[in-house]
Amino acid sequence: MRLLASLTMASVALALACTAREQPREKAETWIVRLGAYEGERISSTHLIRVYSPWVETQYLSINFPEHCWGTGLPNVSHMSEEAITTPWQYNEDSTEAVLVEEPRPGVTYRSLVKADSMAARLELVLENQSDTPISEIRTLVCTRPDAMAGFHFGTYAKVYVWVDGGARNIELGTTFEGEMPIGHVAWALNVEGGPDNSTFDDLGWFRPKSGPGRIVDERARPPLIAARHVDNPKLWIATLWQPARMVFSNAAIPCIHSDPLPPDCPAGGTVRANGIVMFHEGSLDGLLERARREMGILDKP
Repeated sequence: MRLLASLTMASVALALACTAREQPREKAETWIVRLGAYEGERISSTHLIRVYSPWVETQYLSINFPEHCWGTGLPNVSHMSEEAITTPWQYNEDSTEAVLVEEPRPGVTYRSLVKADSMAARLELVLENQSDTPISEIRTLVCTRPDAMAGFHFGTYAKVYVWVDGGARNIELGTTFEGEMPIGHVAWALNVEGGPDNSTFDDLGWFRPKSGPGRIVDERARPPLIAARHVDNPKLWIATLWQPARMVFSNAAIPCIHSDPLPPDCPAGGTVRANGIVMFHEGSLDGLLERARREMGILDKP
C-alpha cells in the first residue's frame, strides 16, 4: 500500500509539473526568449528557426529566414533544398544567437542573424558582395509562423492588424480593395509608404493582378509593422517589423505574418544590411506601436 501511495503521489506530482509548464507565466514582460532548431531532415522550410514563447516554455513560433531572397545578380537563397538536410543554422552555446550562411554565387555571401532579446528576437540580413558584379532589385520574404503557439492559429484575419499613417487597422476590414478576388482564400498585403508598388514586379507572381491569392490593398503601411492577437486573450500579441521594408502581408491559411525587408542595392565590393524584429507583446495595440518605434528607432510620428 505504501508503494502504491508513493507511485500515486509521484504520478500526481508529475502531472502537476507538466500542467504547470503548459500554463502562461504570470510575469513575462522581460523574459529573454530562447532559440531552437527543427528536428530531423527536410527539403522544405529548411531555413526555419524556432523562437520559444515567453508565456509557455514548450510552445514556439517559427521564422523562415529567409523564405526567399533573390535579385538581379543574386541567385535565389531559398528555403527549398534539392535533398533532405538538417538545420543549416549555427547556434552559440546557450542558444541565444544563431547564424545562417550561404554562398548563392562565387564572391557573394548571404547571412541571416538572429539574437534573443527580452520578449523578442532581433533579426539582421547581411549581403556581402566581393564579386565584380553589382546586385540590385533585391526581393526578400521572411515568414513568421506561430506553428506551435496555442491561441495563435488564427485561420481568419479578425485578429491581424497593420498600421496606416501610424494608426492600427484590421488588415481585412480596415482596408480597401476594389479589384477581382481570387478563387479560394486570399492573402492580404500592403505596400509600404515610400516604397515600391509590389504589384508591378513580374517576379512576384503571388501579388500580380489575377495571378495568385495575394491582393494588395489601396492603403500603404506606416510603419511596416504587422501583428496577430491571441484568439482569447486581448493582451497577448506576436508582431514583426523590418527596416527598410518592402511589403507587409498575412496568409491566414498558413497562418503567417510578414514584414518583408528591402535591402538596398549592393555594389561590387560592398555590403548591405536590413534589420528586423519579432516581438512577443503583452498589452495594447498602442503600446505595441510605441514599443516597436522604440525597439527599431523609428522617430517619425503622424
